[in-house]
Amino acid sequence: MKKIILILLGISLLTACQQKEAKTAFVKTETIFKEYKGIKAQEAVFKQKQEAFSKKFDSIVKRWQAEVKDFQQKVQKMPPKQAQKKDQELYQKQQIIQQMQQQESAKLTAEMQKQTDSIIKKVYEFFDKYGKKNGYKYIYGKNNTGALMYGDAKNDITDAVLKELDAAYEAAHKK
Repeated sequence: MKKIILILLGISLLTACQQKEAKTAFVKTETIFKEYKGIKAQEAVFKQKQEAFSKKFDSIVKRWQAEVKDFQQKVQKMPPKQAQKKDQELYQKQQIIQQMQQQESAKLTAEMQKQTDSIIKKVYEFFDKYGKKNGYKYIYGKNNTGALMYGDAKNDITDAVLKELDAAYEAAHKK
């Protein structure tokens, strides 16, 4: 009888000590950040802004270049002081154009970085909710930097996550 109790006690201890395997999965982060509709929409908006920025400054630069060309054609017939004054004016315009271009470019870059950071934050918040909702203990990111060197394809939830992430994006932007 003691042996049976000891055996049952040993079995229950072994069973109690064994932990249930944690549910884990991985996502291909490169796929998420390449295919996610929120990022594609952001890229489209910034492509338009970049094109508008380029058109604006191309127009300004072309006008300045036309002034320079006109000056170069007339400089021979100008008095030296007038030529020097016009040359300085054109140089100052060039400096102003370059400063404006740098400021606008920095502003656009900062805006794009802010939007990118916001999207990344939303994606990570989504993973937090997704993991809890689906009972995962861990969701790993597989990328080219070696964070996950191998993952069994059956544990790849990239497509499922991307589908839900896109659906959440579309639902938020239908309003």
